[in-house]
Amino acid sequence: MVAGAPLAMFSVLGACLVGWLFVGSKLSKWMIFIDGSCATFCPCLSPFPLCPHCLAGQGGAPEMVARKLNKLIADHPTLSRGKGLSGTTLQSHHRPLLVVLDRNSDLITPIQHTSTYQALIDDVLQHSANRVEFTITTEPEGGRGRAKSVNRRYDLDADEDPFYSRHKFNPFPEAIESNGAELQNVTVRTQEIKSKASGGGGGEDEASDAADADPVVSGAADLATAVDSLPALLERKRQLEVHTSILQAVMNEVAKRDVPQFYELESSLATGSYKSDLVKAKRDVLDLVTDPGKGDVEDKVRIVIVYCLATTAKSADVDEVVNGMRESLETRGSATGTHAGRGLLDREDREKLDRGLKAIEYLKKLRSMNMLTSMSDMVQEADSGSGAGGDMLSGFMARATNQATGLLSAATQKVTSMLGKIHKHHTTRVVENLADMKPGTEDEEYLYLDPKVRGGDVSVAALRNMTRAPVREVIAFTIGGGCYAEYQNLQMVANERRSVSYGSTELVDPCVFLGQLAKLA
Repeated sequence: MVAGAPLAMFSVLGACLVGWLFVGSKLSKWMIFIDGSCATFCPCLSPFPLCPHCLAGQGGAPEMVARKLNKLIADHPTLSRGKGLSGTTLQSHHRPLLVVLDRNSDLITPIQHTSTYQALIDDVLQHSANRVEFTITTEPEGGRGRAKSVNRRYDLDADEDPFYSRHKFNPFPEAIESNGAELQNVTVRTQEIKSKASGGGGGEDEASDAADADPVVSGAADLATAVDSLPALLERKRQLEVHTSILQAVMNEVAKRDVPQFYELESSLATGSYKSDLVKAKRDVLDLVTDPGKGDVEDKVRIVIVYCLATTAKSADVDEVVNGMRESLETRGSATGTHAGRGLLDREDREKLDRGLKAIEYLKKLRSMNMLTSMSDMVQEADSGSGAGGDMLSGFMARATNQATGLLSAATQKVTSMLGKIHKHHTTRVVENLADMKPGTEDEEYLYLDPKVRGGDVSVAALRNMTRAPVREVIAFTIGGGCYAEYQNLQMVANERRSVSYGSTELVDPCVFLGQLAKLA
């Protein structure tokens, strides 16, 4: 996954496109900057499709970036001859497909709650550049004295951490269960090795037949095995204990804010489950955002935004939900504020509410001006077989609870709904349609450019009549704030014959993206 500079690119580009704050040369400079970022990870580009359905129509950011990047590659003496940046010749049928997308084509994904381990870390904890920070409360020894708050900081590296590599894309409950099972297994093996090293036996397998006959040889072989394997086991145990702490911190936030309820309702809204019953949609959202015991200020703002974008609810209904949320927060407070339970909003929460209301007003304005792509059914249920029934959920959560310990065990019961059906987000569906060249989809509508074609433009009609080589590598680049949820969802269309890379002008968590929307109001 690739991100550009840590700048509020979406805010800047959004303002440029609607012509409110920046014009002309300012926008051109940002386009050049983005092109340079794209060029650093695109050694050779195939004809790449662009989305013309963006905020500024055909003249929007994706097409501008695409044409500049196409010219940059066409003029490059190495890339234009089919060589990578290293000078290695690339076979034409292995040229990657670059898809440049506009963040405005899907504003739901970076806002809504998620359920996977890595994405939840980024959402509910302080997480930047693979470093996660959080605070834990330690009980005093002997039960006397005050509890102490301890700051924890860990660097996460999937290349060096097997557990994180395996489970960063998995549902959060699955990560909990696997962590408990693996930690228990490693602890048992460590104790067995230590027992052997101290002469206590405990192992069933002997080094050799000679070792069975000679206790001295047996002891030496066991000791050598212990010396060789114990350091690796201890390191693995340390990594698992780190993830136990992180899982605990995530679970504390998830349980405190009742994140699963927001996740479940947002998923239903985004997949069109309420399409035929907008009255029920408004009632369910209103019930959740007016409950003082559910979620923090930003959780409630986010689900209101999903309701606004994912349904065709009338503006009056959206206003009713917004006013209900605001009145509830101002009179009864939130579940996580410093004045929780006393009906007050502290200064920080009030600022968050003000930002959230500005973001909602901005999106309502675009919605009324028909400047947003219809986002109904922006998320699509994956193929059959990816769902999980109620019985499976109950059994799974029972096992996860047995594997967890302490508060982690108690809180685990709150995340049952986070192990649900898998859905394809908008970007994933677009990339899949383009990579599979599906007729009647974006493959027939998108602008195609090829650095090896004079002028760059490729006739889509002519392209449909040609035999095209299968796409083996896809690069999806979003102009605007990218997110872990989008990156992970894209892996649904990756397989042993196709790789999918992801990039964006910056990588932001949902709350940062919410602030960017507020700045555009």
